[in-house]
Formats: sequence, C-alpha cells, structure tokens
Amino acid sequence: MPDTAVGIREARERIRELLADVFGGWTFVKSVPEAVSLREAGVPSTALVALLVAMEDAFGFEWDDDVRPEVLRSIDSLAGHVVALRG
Repeated sequence: MPDTAVGIREARERIRELLADVFGGWTFVKSVPEAVSLREAGVPSTALVALLVAMEDAFGFEWDDDVRPEVLRSIDSLAGHVVALRG
C-alpha cells in the first residue's frame, strides 16, 4: 500500500504545476494556500474547469458527474481525491 502522505504531497505538487500551466506561470499559484477555497483564492470558474480537464489527463481518470462539490474546493481536497482514486 502506498504511503498516503507521500501520495498527497506528490498530488498537491502536480496540481500546483497544472494550475501554473492554466495561469501561465507561478506568480499567482505560489500565493494559493493548499487548504483555501480555490474560488476564494481568485480562481475563476473557467480556470477551474481547465484545471479539472488537465487533472484527468495528468492522473488518468475521468471526473464523475456526481462528484461532491467539497472535492473541488481546494488543492488539498483535489489531492485527497486523486489519492483515494489510486487507493
């Protein structure tokens, strides 16, 4: 069984990389705390959709239509979802 803490850390890092790609650089992404709502941090809905599509490609899964909104809230919650899928 993989180390969950390592898996979450790696997923967070990859999600940040994808978010930087969406925003065209690290300036904004560096200021986003992992547990803060992406919407509150200033991520527009179009960028969130682009991030979710990029995550499908990067992590090799498809989002379910009935995914809980809490999963899409923050970098932490997104990383936790990715690790749970790999479980």
